[in-house]
Amino acid sequence: MRLLHTSDWHLGRTLHGHSRAREHEAFLDELVEVAQDVDLVLIAGDVFETSNPPIEAEELLFDALARLGDGGKRAVVVIAGNHDSPDRLAAPRPLTTTHGVWILGRPGDVPRPRRGSGVELLAGAPGTLTLSLPSGIAVVAALPYPSEARLKQVLSTSIEETDLQRAYEHRVREVLAAQAQAFRPDAVNVVTSHLSMTACMPSSSERTLVGGAWQVAGDVLPAGTQYAALGHLHLAQDVPDAPCLARYAGSPLHLRFSEKDHPRHHVLIELEPGREPQVELVPIAAGRPLVTWEVDGVAALEAQVADGLHPDAFVDLAVRTPRRLTHAEIARIKKLPRDIVKIRAILPEGSAPELESSGRRDLPLSEVFRAFYATQTNHDPDPELVRLFLELAGESA
Repeated sequence: MRLLHTSDWHLGRTLHGHSRAREHEAFLDELVEVAQDVDLVLIAGDVFETSNPPIEAEELLFDALARLGDGGKRAVVVIAGNHDSPDRLAAPRPLTTTHGVWILGRPGDVPRPRRGSGVELLAGAPGTLTLSLPSGIAVVAALPYPSEARLKQVLSTSIEETDLQRAYEHRVREVLAAQAQAFRPDAVNVVTSHLSMTACMPSSSERTLVGGAWQVAGDVLPAGTQYAALGHLHLAQDVPDAPCLARYAGSPLHLRFSEKDHPRHHVLIELEPGREPQVELVPIAAGRPLVTWEVDGVAALEAQVADGLHPDAFVDLAVRTPRRLTHAEIARIKKLPRDIVKIRAILPEGSAPELESSGRRDLPLSEVFRAFYATQTNHDPDPELVRLFLELAGESA
């Protein structure tokens, strides 16, 4: 049996205001092509960037799910992540199930039966699917993002971090163990979930939760699991302390400049009942490169652009300069034929002006805002930005 594991698409996400929709579209075209020889697709959460995604993002999802399921040719199991609205993601279930696509929004959701030819749901229980596929039977224990609210249970009345951590891990272990009761010796038995494992390395794009309470050890994965398809961490990696092969697929696009060197792969798994899985990593071609440029002044930047460096990249620009960048210099930068999405000035050490805290209350709000903006960006704000800030603050320029 051949599985495809993917996660953390974050449809609808932008990069400093620049759309990633065309990149996501190219990725999904790739994914559908890779899935042609696959029996089961596992999508491990964070399908969308926000709980209220733009229409374009929803259109990308529905088109991809229809093509992946292909009228029941293969099974697709989708779970909600922390970025997704469980109810909104699962709302089209009556339609998607006809395509062989099962969506579980909350822990304990019961999969809907499917009518028609192709893949079949032999048995469905809270969070568990027993599927008849062309290559055999697969049992999927599916646990969407298990926050305390979505589990609908107060895990501990203690405010101590260690007690909260212990209670959370205990509950996740209980849920997965109950779901694993459906595992069969004649089936391929897999887990999919959207959560954070303590032994793994997050990236800067994951939302950090106070105290780290929503983390679990790798050994929460139940006995009999052959493969665990995980989502939530954007850096693709194996779980080192898991009792079976457990992997984070990672995000298919680099979501921030800090992730620009992360490897990106489609994760393919070959599985047979009672056998160890075989993993194949297929590089993802879609997605524009993210690069950081450091230049000595705007003239050097213009020469670099003229040389044709990184024509298709999103650029994080750092300009070494003895003073703040002027509005005229910023205008020159913005006119260049490059997607320069972030502009910073690197000033000589100690040259950035700071306001004495004792004097801030004596300055007009507009000056406080200008000074703060300059310390963050090393250039002055546009007058229109100052005007908008003062308007929001209820003051006049």
